[in-house]
Amino acid sequence: MTEHDSSTPDPDRAPARPPVADRAAFEAEVASLRLREKAHTREGDAIAAARRRLPMVEVDATLELTGPDGPVTL
Repeated sequence: MTEHDSSTPDPDRAPARPPVADRAAFEAEVASLRLREKAHTREGDAIAAARRRLPMVEVDATLELTGPDGPVTL
């Protein structure tokens, strides 16, 4: 066991907090994050569209699956 229990706060360490900034700096950071978020959304949409365009694979209709009432086929 270590010297400090994980449930006991370390008095030598202050909780991590973001720096204080003026409104203009805050708005600039928000605008920058918004651009990244939009790019992230567009990339996710592009990945989903590519997934929808994947070729289909024929499945054996006699394949047996387990349904709520026991074995079933497609």
